[in-house]
Amino acid sequence: MTKTNEIYIVSENVGWADAMKGWLSRIFNDSAFYHVKTIDELWDLSNIAIVIYDKETLGNPCLKLVSPGARGGEWLIVNGERDDIEACPGLIALGFSGLIVSESTIEMLPKAIRTIIDGELWFSREALSLSLRQIIRVGKHSGSTVNILAVKYKLTQREQQIFLSLLQGFTNKEIALKMCVSPSTIKCHVSNILLKTGKHSRSQLSSLLVDNVSEYSVS
Repeated sequence: MTKTNEIYIVSENVGWADAMKGWLSRIFNDSAFYHVKTIDELWDLSNIAIVIYDKETLGNPCLKLVSPGARGGEWLIVNGERDDIEACPGLIALGFSGLIVSESTIEMLPKAIRTIIDGELWFSREALSLSLRQIIRVGKHSGSTVNILAVKYKLTQREQQIFLSLLQGFTNKEIALKMCVSPSTIKCHVSNILLKTGKHSRSQLSSLLVDNVSEYSVS
């Protein structure tokens, strides 16, 4: 029997939260929706709980010392600002599952919820690209983090090359052209990389790198 997802809408704007609750409950009729005004009671959440955090009324979650990893559940920031994209490496490291900027919240929210329910992250292509560039820069100053990860997960030399290309945002087709092999060959290598690292999708590889930057960094 499929468990019911618990979806918490956290916002001080009661009108907005009630509107979102009514709208989303019609789309996700197998989920239970709750509106809370603060994050104070959101602890020990189940792994199928999703928290929709309204940044517009609650402010920066990092300043409130919100750590989804400690509280449980999957946390999605909505009504964010464009500048928040630059903070994505930190948000991923804290355990946040996604970010939607204000002008895209209504359009993207249902898609983001579905993606998170499926166990994947929801960050824009721009946010991931910026995050990966920052992460790789940090990695260069921490003893070649990518190379260390390759050893940790026993990646072959070819898999290491493809792993780095994936982190840099290249598609399978682009990697295939660069390496002069077929896209199906790259697809096979990508499947092996995901299997070895325990990830389910390309988008999750960025969180793998973030998680290991602090672990392997040297002063």
